[in-house]
Amino acid sequence: MKHYKVLKTEEEYKMALNRTLSIFHAEPNSPEFEELELLLVLVKDYEDKHIVVSETGHPITP
Repeated sequence: MKHYKVLKTEEEYKMALNRTLSIFHAEPNSPEFEELELLLVLVKDYEDKHIVVSETGHPITP
């Protein structure tokens, strides 16, 4: 498994999101599943900090 860190740039976010999507159906208790769990936390953290969603549900560019 790759060593991950807090996502700070859009490029890091996009790479993590692509990897998340590629292993989304990983089997529980597999190395990919552990990686998926970590990536989901990192992606959510980035989105919470950098992506604002309007009341209509559409992203707002800061």
